[in-house]
Amino acid sequence: MGRFHYQKGVLELIDIWKLVCQKKPEAKLAMIGNGPLEKNVLIKIREYKLEKNIDLLGFLDGEKKYEIFKQSKMIIHPATYDSGGMAAAEGMAWELPGVSFDLESLKTYYPSGMIKTKCYNLREFADNIISLLDNEKLYQKISKEAHTLIVGVWDWEKRTDFISRKIFNDETQNKK
Repeated sequence: MGRFHYQKGVLELIDIWKLVCQKKPEAKLAMIGNGPLEKNVLIKIREYKLEKNIDLLGFLDGEKKYEIFKQSKMIIHPATYDSGGMAAAEGMAWELPGVSFDLESLKTYYPSGMIKTKCYNLREFADNIISLLDNEKLYQKISKEAHTLIVGVWDWEKRTDFISRKIFNDETQNKK
């Protein structure tokens, strides 16, 4: 889900999905978004003969997007550069476990709820997806972590309270 741009890893995602489908030929991927690489994505899907495995849904918002989340098993976040990954958080709020590359910025934003993959290792990324699909215990663990992280840590009221306490405690400490 997101902009079809190089830093979002959309072309890598097609390569990853090809690897997933080699082990799970029935696997389906829903890609939400659009952007400058949309044509390249479509070409790669056709080249790999993944038309039955990948649905390009375009930009979706609101109820339509939520319907896709309800039908989904996980959020796949193959960004090669990221500064926060809000799209992943949306999916994780629906108790969807995530898979991403182990980017430095995502270590802070997603310390749990997401399986991190060695950067740019497409085979490992595919294997992590397959592990979530095949291992119910792992799936439930990461799913619970994802939901707990988003509703517990990312909740705006809780974040505001945390930041306010930090600011005011720091000011109190500095005045002493």
